[in-house]
Amino acid sequence: MNAMAQEDIAAALQLCSWKHLDLDPQTAHELEEDRRYHKQRLQQPLPPLNHRDEQTMQYVPPTMNDKFPSVLRGLVGEYCSPSWEKKLTESDLLDTQTRLLLKRSYVKKDLFPLLSTRQADKLKNGGFVVNVYDRRGNIYEMEFKLWGIKAYVLTNHNWILFARHHNLVKDEDWITLWMFKHVDTHQICFAIISEKRPLATVPAAAGEKRKKVGRMVT
Repeated sequence: MNAMAQEDIAAALQLCSWKHLDLDPQTAHELEEDRRYHKQRLQQPLPPLNHRDEQTMQYVPPTMNDKFPSVLRGLVGEYCSPSWEKKLTESDLLDTQTRLLLKRSYVKKDLFPLLSTRQADKLKNGGFVVNVYDRRGNIYEMEFKLWGIKAYVLTNHNWILFARHHNLVKDEDWITLWMFKHVDTHQICFAIISEKRPLATVPAAAGEKRKKVGRMVT
């Protein structure tokens, strides 16, 4: 039996043990949703082993690329998303917006599979708090939420603090981001590292575009 199946069974048993408790309506509703979710998963047959491995391999920590900070590897549980890169824009660094805009297709394709039904619902209805780690293991508490009707963001003043602490500059700094479940708390977390890829104007023939020179890791 794989770890995912064991987790579902344990969760289902725990939820069943709570059915006789006196719970407030909201908590009871959330627990009932979790019970149905895990019951449905337990009733679904597992795909063949080779197919299942291919389907889940991208979320297993050993497949994380070398850029993932070594100091954080011990914090990652069973699931970690593929990485995503972005060149920071002016709007990402505005004090008045206090948010990092994430690519919608990346969130839908690579992050949603790591979320429970309840977490996915929270994301769409006000969001939830997550710990965001830098490459040194420093923690910045932010909100992961749907901004407006289409934009997914990491937001609050701590994103601006992160940007200042790492001297992030629009059009020069690229960030690489992962989402993972913490090995001990099982909470959703993010890791973000930055890398300077400045564009410098160099002597060139008329009309030639600026060339990218050098890379500097921050």
